[in-house]
Amino acid sequence: MNKLEWLIAFRYLGAQRKSLFVSLIGIFSLLGVSIGVFALVVALAAVNGFEEEVTAQMIGKDAHVDVLSYDGEPFGAYEELISEVKKADSTVVAVAPYLVYKMGISSRKVNDGVVIYGIDPERSKQVVDIHQKIRWGHYSVDSLPDMGGTLRPGVILGIGLANRLRVVVGDKIVLQTFQSPDAMLASGGPKMMQAVVSGIFETGMYEYDANLVYVGIPEMQKLLGIGDKVTGLQIRVKDFWKASETVTKLSESLSVSYYALDWKTKNITLLKWMNYEKFIVAAVICLIILVAAFNIISSLIMVVIDKTKEIGILRSMGFSKAAVMRVFMLMGSFIGVGGTLLGGSFGLLLCLLQEKYRFITLPGDVYVLPYFPVQVHFLDVVVIFVIGIALCVLATLLPAWKASRLDPVGAIRHE
Repeated sequence: MNKLEWLIAFRYLGAQRKSLFVSLIGIFSLLGVSIGVFALVVALAAVNGFEEEVTAQMIGKDAHVDVLSYDGEPFGAYEELISEVKKADSTVVAVAPYLVYKMGISSRKVNDGVVIYGIDPERSKQVVDIHQKIRWGHYSVDSLPDMGGTLRPGVILGIGLANRLRVVVGDKIVLQTFQSPDAMLASGGPKMMQAVVSGIFETGMYEYDANLVYVGIPEMQKLLGIGDKVTGLQIRVKDFWKASETVTKLSESLSVSYYALDWKTKNITLLKWMNYEKFIVAAVICLIILVAAFNIISSLIMVVIDKTKEIGILRSMGFSKAAVMRVFMLMGSFIGVGGTLLGGSFGLLLCLLQEKYRFITLPGDVYVLPYFPVQVHFLDVVVIFVIGIALCVLATLLPAWKASRLDPVGAIRHE
């Protein structure tokens, strides 16, 4: 491939008075490739960003592994179980007991239903990261005085729920069970507990911020009337991606009354959906690049028709069929490489700006996150560039082959 072939390919792409329309088709083909690559870069970055952000939030709110009873009922003697868990796997970093129950919550103006977690705050902060998300107040469930000076249990709730209830730190709320935990009791019925907001957290995940409340385990046990029992144990391991290995070890060592569940299994539907989404988004947007590749075929065929006489002259001057074919393949390659670099550059620039400034926002109640998340993966960018350029080069084969098959004499006579 010599310099003359490069020069001819470049000149054929340039705008000339006799072939301005053909040149415009080439420009539109380049723009089509640019738009397709731009969309693919941004879309995959958004899928990656959403996946990583949601995973980080799940890990922050949920434990890496949960140990629960098979019958789903609260159980006692959990300190002995904690010791068994720590002995079963050396990768266990921390273990914390917890209670979880659905309850009603009321402020002066609003009533709502939420999920209440009973926690041991010191143990819990070694397992989950809610203590790092406190925006107002303190990470504490200790008793606090209400406006009248009466000591009430402290509760921590999400910012979305606080806004819905119209409460701030220090305000009084009421927790109420929907029904008695023990339906066999003749006196069973809803129970109530007054509490004071001690802290408000913000994770960035709407579902968590709008529906979670944390209270001390003793206060929740008293409200439910279940004695010294808990719903389960939350476990943190050294590498959360290897949480399934901990589940396997616990399954072999714990008694048949308990089972372990890792965070991926608990959220398997969401994780599968995110994996499928990435594949589907990439496949659909690749069609844009494919359409641009067909435009390249059209533009090169137009060039072949427009430059038939010039091709005949080149052939008569000693240009081989292979040289003519390379000229037209170079033309398509210019469009493919130029469009890919242009679209990819703009896509990466937009992603970097969004990652830093988060100027594109989303309604959190609809899209889970309050902003448009992006995360650029180097391998994704490489694959996109290779696909974009490869499709454009493949699109040149037919027109280039057609040009190389022209008869020199017939081409020179062409008008």
